[in-house]
Amino acid sequence: MSRVRGIEVGLAAAVAIAVIGFVTGVTTTGHEVSAYVSVRPVPRPEVAARGYADMRTRSYGPNAEAQAQWFGALATGPAISEPVVQSEADRAAALARRAERRAYDGAPPTIPHDIDQLAVPSCLACHAEGKVIAGMVAPRMSHARHDSCVQCHVVAADPRRVAQTPPAPETVFVGLESVRGGERAWPGAPPTIPHSTRMRERCDACHGTLGALGMRSTHPWRQSCVQCHAPSAALDQRTTTSRSP
Repeated sequence: MSRVRGIEVGLAAAVAIAVIGFVTGVTTTGHEVSAYVSVRPVPRPEVAARGYADMRTRSYGPNAEAQAQWFGALATGPAISEPVVQSEADRAAALARRAERRAYDGAPPTIPHDIDQLAVPSCLACHAEGKVIAGMVAPRMSHARHDSCVQCHVVAADPRRVAQTPPAPETVFVGLESVRGGERAWPGAPPTIPHSTRMRERCDACHGTLGALGMRSTHPWRQSCVQCHAPSAALDQRTTTSRSP
């Protein structure tokens, strides 16, 4: 009997606890709900319904003009149809500047600015497609993407942390000079390409709208350059880039 009596007391205590918990929960929840109900909802502006046809032609929201701003920031130079006025003096000056950044004709150009050499995307950010930054031109790569840029392109200044740059080692190497211009089959004919085409597949890297004055194409809208300008067999097959001093 004592055991049955203990079970009855336990069940009664459990029921009493459940009833007390239920009553407490109901009364507390009522206070919390009333607190939320007293807060007025924030009014929202009325937005007209949009059709699918309209959504294909317009952008909405706080970033609606973001894409237009991006394209505006990527303005890379003169318009493709803008007339190009250049002279032989401009061409000679452009070729002289070009030679200053190369050890010999056909050598990779040096890098005229400091680099961190930590990540390839740093180079591709400006030179993948070409860009104008603070009035300075970052030319487009003339070849397909190669991720080890500093394997061929070195900085112009000595990157070593030394008080004085050691003298360059003695050498008898003298690089070949670049050809000044392509040959023409007749006056007015398109000139041949006056250099090898290896690693120079992208003509607009030097001759596009961002090209130096004197080397800029007067018709950059024509994209198939080799349709009129034939490569030079002699220059493409040249195997040596040095001569005796």
